[in-house]
Amino acid sequence: MDGEHDDEQQAALRRDAQAWLLLLTSGQATADDAEAFRRWCASSDAHARAFAEAHVMWERLEPAARAAASHASRRRRPMPRISRRAFLGSAVAASAGAFMLLRSPWSPLPGWSGATPDFQTGVGEQHRVELHGAAIEMNTQTAFNVLPGGSGIALIAGEALVTTLPARATRFVIAAGEGKVIAGAASACNVRCLDAGIQVTCLEGDTELACAGGLAVVKPSQQVDYDERGVGTALAVNTDVAMSWRHRVLIFDSQPLSEVVADINRYRRGRIIVTNSDLAMRKVHARFSLDQLGDVAELIRDAYGAHVTELPGGVVLLS
Repeated sequence: MDGEHDDEQQAALRRDAQAWLLLLTSGQATADDAEAFRRWCASSDAHARAFAEAHVMWERLEPAARAAASHASRRRRPMPRISRRAFLGSAVAASAGAFMLLRSPWSPLPGWSGATPDFQTGVGEQHRVELHGAAIEMNTQTAFNVLPGGSGIALIAGEALVTTLPARATRFVIAAGEGKVIAGAASACNVRCLDAGIQVTCLEGDTELACAGGLAVVKPSQQVDYDERGVGTALAVNTDVAMSWRHRVLIFDSQPLSEVVADINRYRRGRIIVTNSDLAMRKVHARFSLDQLGDVAELIRDAYGAHVTELPGGVVLLS
């Protein structure tokens, strides 16, 4: 049943992406449409991949697709502004039922649609909070709630570095995903929410993971991923590279371009999407300032000969 549900979700994403492509190539998209598209595309990597696949299909079938979009535009009544829902309805009908928009979900912080968190940061923002004997450094697009009694925090989205003070009498809990990270006194650990689970990096002191009924210890300079299935293998990590965001830089050492772009997307409005599989696998050795990410697509173009296509809402396609 889970497989069928996943297939249905993927099919819905593909239909959404195709409908967005019709809108963006119609010449009728408004500024509001561009912002809505940016939010949709930034909802998850799955949304971005769906649009990238739709774009590849568009390039292959461009003549017919442009004719369909042009026909949809002619059939629509002239008006100064049209909502995305209304436009997509007419475009879908005009294209002989080829695509159907089912939904366009988004939330300001991926993975969170509930009440306003106790603490949160926006795109590119970083913030420090001192809470119950612990210092919490929040990275971009991060949100958490304070657990009852000051026992810790529930990390909803993003990334947080938690440093506990020597004077704290009890361990500090970071509830994240399907498990809990437990930090002892005078320790420091970084917890990051990923699409596939949670990643924990220990910088100093004692850090434990409680997940799927088991308990694991993470030592300094080790990094561990976990999800609902359990805890992965502890790997040695260069903490200077892993924590470079604290100095407002991103350092990449022989990582695939697809991973580099996914990380960069957390810090900028809009989204960069790699549509070429060979390009996505190219290894990257680079250092980027968080204050200069507006030029990153051009840097990738110059370094790898990629073709850059800019779309509304800050979306950039690399092929």
